[in-house]
Amino acid sequence: MRSWLIVAPSLSLLVLLGLSAMPTSGRQTARAPKAPTVEQTAWPFFTENCVACHNSETKSGALDLSSLRRANSVTPSRETWESVLRKIQTGEMPPQGSPRPDPAKIKALSLRIEGEFDRADKAAASDPGSVTAHRLNRAEYNNTVRDLLGVNFRPADDFPQDDSGYGFDNIGDVLSLSPSQMEKYVVASEKIARTALFGPDPLQPTLIRHEEGGRMIIASDAVPARYDATGLNMPNSRHAMHSFAVDGEYVFRFGLNGVRPLGSEPIRLALWVDGKK
Repeated sequence: MRSWLIVAPSLSLLVLLGLSAMPTSGRQTARAPKAPTVEQTAWPFFTENCVACHNSETKSGALDLSSLRRANSVTPSRETWESVLRKIQTGEMPPQGSPRPDPAKIKALSLRIEGEFDRADKAAASDPGSVTAHRLNRAEYNNTVRDLLGVNFRPADDFPQDDSGYGFDNIGDVLSLSPSQMEKYVVASEKIARTALFGPDPLQPTLIRHEEGGRMIIASDAVPARYDATGLNMPNSRHAMHSFAVDGEYVFRFGLNGVRPLGSEPIRLALWVDGKK
């Protein structure tokens, strides 16, 4: 029994070693043939239709297609590849009078080159470049505050005038941020927050004067060519534009300057607002 315990592992080891030393089967995994590169695919077409004019000696149109024969030429010579493909697809090349390539070959070549463009674009490192911090201009600031907080008193109207470039005042590279602008932002933010939380401040009574300097009214007995029964087109009428900020009660007071002859009738006054007496 003891001898079997000693021999059995040795036999197992020999069997394992024998299996490992046995030659492998004659079947080997065949490697798939390597697909031709876009340069290898396009070169026969170029040779047949283009190289006669666009070679290292003639260089018609300052183009030598031999530069596109090198491997991995799509990325460094992308503009040349795109120009060649565009001219072939539009029929500009080969030129008029030359034998025309088979449309099927043109389509196959176009798909192959465009597919290589897509592959190169996906493999290229993303480099969007730097983006300038873009502050809001005055109109954008007012609209943003109104839409977000419901504050509609146009706080940015007191900001300095926005810089403009190329006729626009919303270009990030042009809009600067000066110290005075930052101070305006701080003051506006406090007023915006207070208004959004507690509503607008109550308006204080104000006095608005619409005055006119002394005028010499020339008396005339002739009826004017354009006569208005309201008298609004007469030389002694006063026209003024006033914007009413809120709905409320307004007090109007009129004062007349001048001298009225004794015994004359007093002047009758009338107020018209938006065409209504």
